Amino acid sequence: MVKDENVLTNEGMRFFGRMSATATHEIKNTLAIINESAGLLKDLSIMAEKGSPLPPARINDISRMLTRQVKRADLILKKLNRFSHSVDLSTEVADLEKTVSFVLDLASPLIEKQETAVKITAPVSPMMVTTNLFYLENMIWRAVETACCAAKEKKQVIISFGTDLTAPSIWFSMDTGKNTLMDDLFGSKEDRALMTYLDISIEKNKKNNGFGFLWPKCI
Repeated sequence: MVKDENVLTNEGMRFFGRMSATATHEIKNTLAIINESAGLLKDLSIMAEKGSPLPPARINDISRMLTRQVKRADLILKKLNRFSHSVDLSTEVADLEKTVSFVLDLASPLIEKQETAVKITAPVSPMMVTTNLFYLENMIWRAVETACCAAKEKKQVIISFGTDLTAPSIWFSMDTGKNTLMDDLFGSKEDRALMTYLDISIEKNKKNNGFGFLWPKCI
């Protein structure tokens, strides 16, 4: 049991570090653009001091760019703040669709590198589970990353949800799956530790080139 807890903790730290590093890298890029824009304004100011007329259109363009980048940085920080608070409670009620959407938004730069389109099909009704939100986000990311790596040809992943609200499930389907990945699906010690802790099982769906996470049926 202690060994499984250590695996879970280490995996959680890696996940937190990877998502945080991704967000801070985005913020760094935003600050670089802001710094470049500030440099342009300084150049225009120096030119004005030497008698050159200030170009209003150019100044407006720089102003709009700065506003966009400040808004972008603010959105990234809000995502990072929300993610940081996912460790606040050991157990809480989570909306599966909203959690999946948040993970996709949080990890969007990593998904873009995979060059895979990921789409969500909304459930017929909100699907709720009582779980540890942080480790649920962790497991969802591992599933998204696995599905993106497994997708071939059209490079598309569809995320859908089951119809039985008493037995929640999330399904990940690819246009065409790589058999090597599908044959050894979630077999690592980290995957097993997460699934055991979250009390979920994995089910393969080779007909639809996908897999699903299933929660026990609520009595």
